[in-house]
Amino acid sequence: MTEQIVINEKEALVKKYRIRPTGKGGATLETSIPKEVFCREARRLGLTFEEALEKLVAVWRYNNFRGLHLSFEPATDKEKQ
Repeated sequence: MTEQIVINEKEALVKKYRIRPTGKGGATLETSIPKEVFCREARRLGLTFEEALEKLVAVWRYNNFRGLHLSFEPATDKEKQ
C-alpha cells in the first residue's frame, strides 16, 4: 500500500466501541464496525448490503504506523467459506 492516509480529526466521525476477547484462549479481539461505514462502501462498489456481505472481507493493515487501517476488499473463494 503506497497511498498516504491523512485523517482530519475535526471532520472525522468518531464512535467508540467495547473490545471483547474471542477465539481460543482469547487469542484475538473483536469489536464492532459501524454498519453505515460498510453500507457506504457497498454503495460505492455498486453492491447491495447482502451482496457485500457475501463478496467482501474486512482487511486490517497495521504495524508501520500508529493504529489500524480498515478496508473492504473482494473475498477469495477460500475466504468466502
